[in-house]
Amino acid sequence: MPLWGTAVEPPPAVADLAATAAKHAEQAETQRRLSPDVVTGLRTAGFARHFVPAAFGGSQGGYEELLDMVAPVAAGCPSTGWSASIAAHTGRMAVHLPEQGQREVWGEHPDALIAGALVPSGTATSVAGGWRVTGRWAYVSGADYSDWALICAPGGTGTGTRPWCFVLPREHYEVADTWFSVGMRATGSNTVVVRDVLVPKHRSFTRAALEAGLDPDDERLSCRAPLKAVNGLSFAGPLLGAARGLLEHWVDWISRKVDTHTGTPACDRPAVRAVLARSSAEVEAAALLVRSIARTADSGRELSPFVARHMRDWSYATELLRDAAERIFVASGTAGQGEGDRAQRFWRDIHAGASHFALQLEQASGPFAESVFTTPNQHTPSRAT
Repeated sequence: MPLWGTAVEPPPAVADLAATAAKHAEQAETQRRLSPDVVTGLRTAGFARHFVPAAFGGSQGGYEELLDMVAPVAAGCPSTGWSASIAAHTGRMAVHLPEQGQREVWGEHPDALIAGALVPSGTATSVAGGWRVTGRWAYVSGADYSDWALICAPGGTGTGTRPWCFVLPREHYEVADTWFSVGMRATGSNTVVVRDVLVPKHRSFTRAALEAGLDPDDERLSCRAPLKAVNGLSFAGPLLGAARGLLEHWVDWISRKVDTHTGTPACDRPAVRAVLARSSAEVEAAALLVRSIARTADSGRELSPFVARHMRDWSYATELLRDAAERIFVASGTAGQGEGDRAQRFWRDIHAGASHFALQLEQASGPFAESVFTTPNQHTPSRAT
C-alpha cells in the first residue's frame, strides 16, 4: 500500500523536475544555489506562471493545484520545492501591479521568475513619475536566478508614509552572497541590493492592497485572497513534501536493514513500526490541514473570516511535520547523520523551513483566540467542501 493514498499524480513536467531536483540536490546544497537545469525545469513545469493572469499567457491556477505540484518536487529536494512555491506565490503578488506594470513583467515572458521580499526595508522617495528606491532586503529566496524583484519599502512623505511594493527588473538590483544557512541552503536566499533606482509609478502598489486582495468581483479567484489568509501556504506546502520525502527515504532504508544481533528484518521491530505509524499519521494529518486551507482559498468565498484559522492550521501542521521529521531522524540512528545521507539533509531543511516567522503557532494563537473570544456566540467558519 502506498504511504500517501490521497496523493495526486503530478503532471509529467513536474515529475521530471522532481527527478532532476533530487539528482542535483546534494550538489545544489554544496553550491548553495539551484543548478541551471533545475531552474529551467522550474520554469517548464509552470511554477512561475501558475498565478499569472491568462491574459498574459499565465495558468491563472489555484492553491490546491499548486500544492499538488510543490509537494512532489520538495520530496526530491526541499530547497527546490521551496523555491518553486515562492516563485508561484510571488507571481500572485505581482498581479496587484497596474496593467501597464503587469504587461512589462509578463507581456513577452509569462514564465518570468520574481523574487520577493515583503519585510519593509530601505527607503522610497516620491518623485515625478515614480519613486527613488534605495536599500537592502535580506533572505530573498531565488534572488540569484530571478528576472525581477518585488521589494517593500516605506514610501511617502511626513504622516503619509506607508509601505509600498516595487517591482524591479534584474538589471536594476544586485545580489549579495549572504545566505549561509544550516538548512534550505540551495534556496540561495541572498540579499537584494538597490542603489538609488527610479521605479516608475506603474511598477508599484501599496502593501495594503496586497494584504486586502483583489476586488471580490475579480475573475482571478486566487488573487482575491487577503495575504494573511494564504501566505503560510507558500512555506507549509514545501515542508509537507519534504516530510514525505524523508519518510519515504527512511522506509526504503529500514525495509532493507537487517538486525545484526538476530538476523531478522529491522522493520519487524515493534519500535520501528510505531515510528512508521505515528510519523506517517502526523504527515497525513498535516496534509489534510494544509489541503483544507488551499481548498477554502480556491472556493471563491470571502476569506477574511478564515484568516485566524488558517494561521493556526498551517502553524500546527508545521509542528506536526517537524515532530515527524525529528522522530524519523532519531530512528535513522548514526547512519542518518552521515554527510552524504539524505535523512540529515531533509531533517535540516525541515527544521530551517519550519522556523519561518509565518509558521509559528505562538504568533497564530493570539489572532485565533481573539477570533473565538470576541465572538462567543458564533461558531468559527466551516470549511469549504
